[in-house]
Amino acid sequence: MTSQSDDYDQDAVDAAEIAASRHPSDKPIYRATPQEGIKRFFTKYAVFHGRASRSEFWWAAVLAIVVFLVVGIAVEMVNAITDPSDPRPTPASTVIGIVYLVYAVATLVPSVAVFVRRLHDANLSGWWVLLVIVPFFGVVIGVIFAVLPRQSYGKRFDRV
Repeated sequence: MTSQSDDYDQDAVDAAEIAASRHPSDKPIYRATPQEGIKRFFTKYAVFHGRASRSEFWWAAVLAIVVFLVVGIAVEMVNAITDPSDPRPTPASTVIGIVYLVYAVATLVPSVAVFVRRLHDANLSGWWVLLVIVPFFGVVIGVIFAVLPRQSYGKRFDRV
């Protein structure tokens, strides 16, 4: 129980340091709100140095999942209102798919960047991100890496 209490105390110290620093975006935001996490995801678009907290990483992941589900539902709704004898994919679902593809390509770099920073917070090299490309096991390993707790030695990846 004291370990969790120590984490809360450390979060308060970290929050005070971030508020007092000249460059607060250089430090991870622990217990980030959805707005903070998603804003950090887009503002640190291609920043591969530094660290990202679990909450920063997971809010970006939740955004990706929600967008994927909304696009899937939109495609199914478009297909449901068209005549079943019309060829598939329909022009409307093709447009939705192209818009989603543009979004996916546009968020590829920040997705990799936030994952690399998350690995840094767990005191791992960012090169471990390459394990994600291994079929099936890569995704499992990626999730395991993403839930690892922060390590104080991860500060070595911060820029001074």
